[in-house]
This record gives sequence, structure tokens and C-alpha cells, in this order.
Amino acid sequence: MKPNWIDLQINGYAGVDFNSRDLSVDGVVEVTSKLAAAGTAGYLPTIITGAPDKVLRNLRVIVAARKKSAECRKRILGVHLEGPFISPVPGCIGAHDPKYVSKPDFNLYRKFQDAADGLVKIMTIAAEIKGAPDLCRALTADGVVVSCGHQAATSGALLERMADSGAKALTHLGNGIPNMIHRRENIIWEGLACDRLSVMFIPDGHHLTTAMLKVYTRAVPLERLVAVTDCSHPGGLKPGRYFALGNHAVLEPDGLLHNPKKGCLVGSTATMQQVVDVLRSPAVGVTAREANVIAHDNPLRLIGLG
Repeated sequence: MKPNWIDLQINGYAGVDFNSRDLSVDGVVEVTSKLAAAGTAGYLPTIITGAPDKVLRNLRVIVAARKKSAECRKRILGVHLEGPFISPVPGCIGAHDPKYVSKPDFNLYRKFQDAADGLVKIMTIAAEIKGAPDLCRALTADGVVVSCGHQAATSGALLERMADSGAKALTHLGNGIPNMIHRRENIIWEGLACDRLSVMFIPDGHHLTTAMLKVYTRAVPLERLVAVTDCSHPGGLKPGRYFALGNHAVLEPDGLLHNPKKGCLVGSTATMQQVVDVLRSPAVGVTAREANVIAHDNPLRLIGLG
């Protein structure tokens, strides 16, 4: 298969976990090759909320892998930092560890960016937290795409405020939110309606229902849609029990990866080709041209490589 798709949010694959203290240069090189074989031409390794020393270590490992491997230099287009400036509220925080959630701190971001040798391309922050607009403006001035996610925000005004401050996207809209939401005033409706923010979403068959995927792909202008996998390291492995993203997770035969105790998903196990297959299925009805825009053109454009 010729690799073609671009994944802006992937936590790991085939046993390699970008959030593990055991992450190695050889592991990054190996998983990059396996992702290419599965159809992913370029990607952003994604590091979620965690101990700062671990985040710094793993950013340096990713940089070292790009220096060692020409394929990594070609395919690792940057890094997505998903946190730590997010909501600690249950549901909103998802699989992230609340112990390491932090208030907006540009100096901490700067340490991460320096360790990444400037590779941080996207940073997910919650729109409603105090100081979010100021941090957003600083990150934008530093060339980072700010994406709003893992948030308790339900007001469109908060999203518009972030867009005014430079935010460009929404992280996996429909996930990383409370399990119970208001039928009218909720982040899904407000996110879909916010014309200035791209909608990153996970069409893996588990994170969003078929009905939601139909609404997303019909109601949102094509240029605002960005498909991601949010894949965790059990992706490509056999069903069973895994420790993933700080969670004791179960991988079901149908690909669902979840923490039964917390009642949350733990990322997906899908490849970009698989999410494209879901989008192209008769139940959703996205055309080949539209899928190419959603899973290739728009992701590159969002990070300034279109």
C-alpha cells in the first residue's frame, strides 16, 4: 500500500507507546516504518498530560529518531502536545492523569518546545481555563497551532474568544467531554457551529456514532474537517488487556480500547486507512475526493504544510 494519509494525533502503534518511559529511538524508527506500511504518510507523535520529566525525555527521543532515520525525518512532521493545560473534570480529562494537569504556563511549554527542538506543531488546551487566551496568543506567536480540547467549555463565546486569540482547531470534537451534556448548550453543537475552528474528529467506529459522523461530514464545511486516529500503542496488536496511557485497558475483538473501571475510551486502535474506510462506508457516505481532503489535504494545511 502506498502511504498517503496524514495523522495529527497518534499516541502509539504496534506496541510502541510515545508516552512510555521505555520509548526508544529504535522503537520510533520501527513504528514509523509500520505506520507507513499501513498507509500513513506523515504523522505527529502525540504526548498527553504526564510527568514533565517524562514528557521532556520522550520529546528528546523523538528528535533523536528523526536525526537517525531519513524515514523518520520525512514522516514525523512534528509533535502534538495534548495537555497538560486541560480540564481536570471527570469526562473532560478522558484518559489523562489529573495529577499532572497544569495551569497555563508558557515557561513550561517553552521547556517542552526546546526539548522537541522546535517540533511541537499542535498543542491542545482547554478553552475555559483561566489564562487560556493569553497562552493561546503566545503559542500562536511562537508558530504553534492551538487546538481546544479536553475542556468543560459549553459556551460558543469561549471558543470565539480562543479563535480571536489565534486558536485554529478543536481536538477530537465529541470526545474528552462530560458523559452527560445539556441537550442545547454543549461543546459539540458549539464546536460544529464555530466557523473559524477546524474540527479534528475520530471516525474509528467507536469514538463517534455513525449518526454523528453523518452530521459532522454533512453539516461542517469540507475545509474544516480533519480526521485523526488518536491511536494508542495496542493498535495493531491482539485483543487482550494492556496498560495504555496510564490506564488498565481492555482491547476488544472489534478494536474498542477502553477502561471499564473509569468508563472511558483509551484512544483508538485504528490506522488512518481504517478511519478512511469508515468514512467511505455506505453508512457515512464520504466520497474518495472528500476523504482525501479530510485525511490528507486539511491536516497538512492545518500545520502549515499544505
